[in-house]
Amino acid sequence: MSTLNPLLQALGFPSLATTLGSIYLGVTIGVMLYGLTVHQAYRYYKHYPEDGLLYPKGIVTLILTFETLHTMVWMYIGYRYMVSEAFSITETLTSHWFVWDFVATISATFLITSFSVYTCQVFYCCRIWTFGASYYRWFLIPAIVSMCTGVTFGIVAGVKAFLVVRQITDLDKISWMVSVAYGLSVSSDIILAGILIFTLLRIRRESKVRSTRTVLNTLIIYTINTGLLTSIVSFFAFLFAIVIRGNLIYAGVSIVGAKLYANSVLAL
Repeated sequence: MSTLNPLLQALGFPSLATTLGSIYLGVTIGVMLYGLTVHQAYRYYKHYPEDGLLYPKGIVTLILTFETLHTMVWMYIGYRYMVSEAFSITETLTSHWFVWDFVATISATFLITSFSVYTCQVFYCCRIWTFGASYYRWFLIPAIVSMCTGVTFGIVAGVKAFLVVRQITDLDKISWMVSVAYGLSVSSDIILAGILIFTLLRIRRESKVRSTRTVLNTLIIYTINTGLLTSIVSFFAFLFAIVIRGNLIYAGVSIVGAKLYANSVLAL
C-alpha cells in the first residue's frame, strides 16, 4: 500500500500513514480497551445487582452500549477501507457508494464519541452530587456548561460532516469544531477531577477510621491519575485536530480516548 502514497499526494490526498495508519493503531488499541470495558461491566453487574436501575446501573448500561457501537463502527471502517478496498483506494475515493459510505461512518463516529464521553462525564457529576457537600455542587455549573457545549460541538460536527464532507480532505472544514469539542472536554475533565478530589479530601478529613482513610487515599490517587490520563489524551486529540490538519491522526487518538473514559468510570 505504500506505493500508493505518491499517487495519493499527486491527487491531493494525505498519506496512508496519517489516515488509515492512524485508524489502524487507534482501532487496535481501542478494541483491547473495549475488552477491558466489557470485563469491567460484567464484574459490575455481577457484584452490584441491587444498584439503582437509573443510576448507576442505567448509566453503566448506556456507556457499554455507546462503547459497543463505537467499536463496531470503527471496526467496520477498518475492514472496509483497509481490507475489502485495500487495493482500490484511489478508484473508490470518487465512487458514489464509497462517498456516502464514508460520510455515514465518519458522521456516526463523531456523534457516538460525543455521546459516549458526555455520558461518562455525567456519571462523575452524579458522583459529586451524591457525595459532595452542598457548596461543592455549585462548582458543577461550569463543568456542566463545558460538557453541554462540548457535546453540542460534537453533534454539530457530526451533522456538518454528513452535509459537507465527501472525502478525507474535506475534514478540514470541520476540524475546528472537533478541536473545540476536545478542548471543552479537557476543561470539563479538569473541573470534575478537581471537585471530586476536594470532595474525597473533605470526607477523609472527617473520617476517624484508619481503613476508610486508606481507601480514600487510594481513590484520590486514582482520580488524579485517571483525570490526568483522559485530559492528556483529549488534549492531544485537540492538538492534532487543529495543528496537523487534513488527516485522521486525531481520530486514532480519539478512539483510545473514548475507551479510556469508559474504563475510568467502570473502574470506580
